[in-house]
This record gives sequence, structure tokens and C-alpha cells, in this order.
Amino acid sequence: MIWRRVGLALVMIWMTVTATFFIVRLMPGNPATFELHVLLKRGVSYNMALQHVKTLYGINLHQSLLVQYLQYVGNALHGNFGDSILYPDIPVIHLIGKALPWTVFTVGTALLTSFLIGVSLGTVAAYRRHGWLDRLLTPLAAILNGVPNYLTGTILLFVFGVVLGWLPQNGPYSAAITPNVSLAFLISVLRHAILPIGAYVISQWGSWFLLMKSSTVSTLGTEFIVGARSYGIASSVVMREYVAPNSMLPLFTNLVLSIGFMFGGSVFVETIFSYPGIGYLFSSSVSGRDYPLMQGLFAVLTVAVIISNLVADLLYVKLDPRISLEDAA
Repeated sequence: MIWRRVGLALVMIWMTVTATFFIVRLMPGNPATFELHVLLKRGVSYNMALQHVKTLYGINLHQSLLVQYLQYVGNALHGNFGDSILYPDIPVIHLIGKALPWTVFTVGTALLTSFLIGVSLGTVAAYRRHGWLDRLLTPLAAILNGVPNYLTGTILLFVFGVVLGWLPQNGPYSAAITPNVSLAFLISVLRHAILPIGAYVISQWGSWFLLMKSSTVSTLGTEFIVGARSYGIASSVVMREYVAPNSMLPLFTNLVLSIGFMFGGSVFVETIFSYPGIGYLFSSSVSGRDYPLMQGLFAVLTVAVIISNLVADLLYVKLDPRISLEDAA
């Protein structure tokens, strides 16, 4: 059964890579052919232009579509998506590898922080329903959950970066500091990450809060919780040992899937703060029509989401023995 799930994930990855190959070639003008014509108009010889396109896209336009497709799949399996157009002579995989740590750092930190805040407050609010904390946090979470992160980021940038001048406005670290293993560089990285992380956390914690509160309210009405209370177990122990772990199970899939989507970065937030992550690369590749870079970014995001979905299915069965792989699928 596990192998069937793994096989299905591999098929989905193959289908996505295949779709990416044909979508790019079905776009008006065919980007590879268009690039070839642009080079020829610039006076570049046909053989040199053809070699340049082959380097960019990892294909040979003289060969049949089937051969081009097989070349593309073979190169993709080796992480070779060609060279970037916006960043000449730099392989796409190198650009992704350079941007990925920044995205994982900011989005990963924000995801973990917002999850912990939302789950903790959601549990307390559900356990003390109709209390002052519940009446305060529930509408606040609902409002913030509806505010897009780019709007939150813009407000934070204007207030703390422009008006007050407390925090840097853009970049991953100060231009006056050379990247190295030093306390000054670490402090600079942390200061530049505060606003992007803050934009993520403010926009995301409300969603986790509302989900956890709803799940906890449902759990509190189950028979085993009523039984635990009837045995005289302390209220704090019931909440910590019985309610919270069982209420978190429905949130587990969302968390793991969010980890997968994390590799796509946040286009708007990273663009607002000029933060060199995956989202910033997405924005640059689309606006600059850098098709090799787009192909590589979509491939990385797709693989990350499919793998995270697979991991969620497999681990959920371990966490909740009542669920089988058929149910998880």
C-alpha cells in the first residue's frame, strides 16, 4: 500500500514535468524559437544561436518533439533546467539553490511561529469558551485571517521602516556587511528578516487559531474527555494530555502541506521587501519572461508539495491508528 502511494506521487511529478514542457511550447511564439529568432536578428550566427538556445532550455530545436521531451525529462532528473535568461550563464538550479535558504528561513520561521501561537491560543480559547480571551481573540483572528500578507507587509514596511525607521526596508542583510560567520552579519540578517516574518505571522496565526479552536470544541464533546473529567483528572492535565493532542490531528495535514508550499515562497512579500527568496525569483522570472527559470521553480514547488502530501498521508496513519492509507488517500 505504501509503494502504491509512492508510485502515485512519482506519476504526479512526471505529469507535472510533462505538462510544464508542453505548456511552455504551446505558449504564443514558443519561447525557445522566439529566443532563437531574437539572436539571429542580433547578427548571431545560426549555429551559435542554436547552441545558445540549447544551453538555455536544455533541448535541441533540430530534433523531434519526442526527442526534445526525453532530453528535457533526462535533464530535469539531474536537476538541469538550463541557464537563466535574466542572469546569463548562471544555471537555474544554482539560482534556486541560492534563493531557497532565504525562503526556508523566513517562511519556515513564520510558519512555525504562527502555528505555535495559533494552536496555543486556540486551545485556551476553546477550553474557556465565551470568556474574555475568546471574545477578544476570535474576531481579531477572523479579521487578520482575511487580510492578505502583502497588505500587512506594506503597512509594516511603512510604519517601522519608513516612518519610525526602526528596521531595514529591504534586502536580506546590510550592503555594508560582507557575508561571513560573524555576530554582526547574524544580527543584520535577523533585523532584515523581522518585517517579512512579521507579515507572515500576522497574516497566518489567525487561520491556525480558528482551526484549532473549532477542532478543540469538537474534541471537548467526545466521550473519552467526559470520562476523563468524571474520573477527577485535573483540568490542566485533561487539556494538555487529552484535548490538545487529539485536537491537533486535523491540523497536521494542513501543517505538512504548508511546509510543501513554503518552497514556493511568497511572491508579494518577498517582492515588497526585495528579499532574495523563491517568491522573488518567481516574480522576476514572470516579469522578465525567463522561461527556464520558471520551469525550474515550478518543478521545485511541485515536487515539494507532492512529497509533503505523501509524507502527511504516511505519518497521519502512524499518528492516528484509526486511519488507514485508503482513508488518507
